[in-house]
Amino acid sequence: MAQTGILKKSGTNSPEQLKIAILTDALFSDAGWGAFAYNAGQEIISRHGFQINFLDNVSISDIENTLRNYAKKGYDLIISQGYEWGIPTLKVAKDFPNTKFLVFTGVVKASNVVSIFPKQQEVTYLLGALAAMMSKTHVIGFIGGDEKYPNLNNIYEGYKQGALDIDPSTKVLVTYVGDWDSPYKGKEAAVSLINSGADFLLHVADSSGQGVIQAVKERGKYAFGAVSDQNKLAPDTVVTSFILDTDKAYEQIIPRIQNDNFTGEVYTPGLELNKNSTGEGILYLAPFHSFDNKIPPNVKTKLSQLAEDIINKKIVVHGLYDVS
Repeated sequence: MAQTGILKKSGTNSPEQLKIAILTDALFSDAGWGAFAYNAGQEIISRHGFQINFLDNVSISDIENTLRNYAKKGYDLIISQGYEWGIPTLKVAKDFPNTKFLVFTGVVKASNVVSIFPKQQEVTYLLGALAAMMSKTHVIGFIGGDEKYPNLNNIYEGYKQGALDIDPSTKVLVTYVGDWDSPYKGKEAAVSLINSGADFLLHVADSSGQGVIQAVKERGKYAFGAVSDQNKLAPDTVVTSFILDTDKAYEQIIPRIQNDNFTGEVYTPGLELNKNSTGEGILYLAPFHSFDNKIPPNVKTKLSQLAEDIINKKIVVHGLYDVS
């Protein structure tokens, strides 16, 4: 799936007429990582009227060539969705100093490169706490796409810390699929954890995560969605999801380009209470939907207090990788 576009109006580029590309190795149809990149781009179009070039399913081996080809076309801002884009972006950015680059989720920076490395462990801490409060088996699970990604390790660490802070006896199982785009492998991984006693599973595995949710649904257990609100994939199974408010993150970068005060750095936004919250946070929990009346009031109260404590720094959620 790909969508192309140039500028809203013809003529010379101006601060109000940014030419933007959004590129990813994920799929815009994955209901997760790729989908939220596409949706964030649509939000930019809605707010600013920019026409954006979208490209998904870029092979890892072709990342550098893809970046270079788009830079040659004169894009003002190239947004890359995926940790693997970091090093290739630095290489290409040296040759195109007038092009601005944004890597999400990244840890690289240069004079014309910024990264956003959100503290996703803060929001998954809440999911771990919720799972520990609701689990009947005292066994919960996490399924990731690939263990080598720093942000994924942080996500798991936050989930585990939240669960153990609530109930130190909770057993937190973890497995990595090794494939972001295999619902079959995701389902196999989920079945294995369920057979080991897990009754709540958090996945961060792109299309493979859809297989996780399917397995949880078939086994009558509960799942947490990732990146976007995934309740619609299984309304009686997905209790809530953690959401990345990426369009808000992009909105912190675009005005810097328009106002010519873009400086290369790594942004590390954390938790916010909801999508409309003020401040720099870009992570929040989705509604409980049909589970709203099934979660005890005391659990909701505790969850809200934990969120406030994280935002107010009364609770520090640790990750394996800290770039702040």
